[in-house]
Amino acid sequence: MTSMTETFHQALQNALAVRETVSIRSTLIEVLGRDPYKGEISAAHKAARRIAEDGDAVLISLLPDQAGADVYVPTARGAGRRASNYLTVDEKIIKDLPCRVELATEKWDVVIDEGMRLTQQKIESDPMLSMLLPSWKAEPRAEKRARLTAETAAS
Repeated sequence: MTSMTETFHQALQNALAVRETVSIRSTLIEVLGRDPYKGEISAAHKAARRIAEDGDAVLISLLPDQAGADVYVPTARGAGRRASNYLTVDEKIIKDLPCRVELATEKWDVVIDEGMRLTQQKIESDPMLSMLLPSWKAEPRAEKRARLTAETAAS
């Protein structure tokens, strides 16, 4: 007998085979045919994290309008303005919104770093953004990991 997490893992993998960006919640609704319970949502997120840890996709937090036209938009009041978790292999979304990445393996570092550099360039070339984000600096993921490891070892 397969567990809920394994079932949702397979459903998310199947959805990713068809679409580049999938909503975890909408995939869950498609599988169950109803709104999921908290335990089912938790199991689906655990499955999504495992997919991201395996490097098959990037776990990213997006607003519904950032994720594309065919993604799930919650119907609850104000839900259209709240971010949800998605799995994506769409490099354009990752590059455009690198700061929204929740979990990605080293396999995706090049794409995320390119997005960070592009974001840095946008901030530097726009006076308003520069004023709003004066201390924002893109840091390559490999360098950030090395820095955090060194800081952890030093303390």
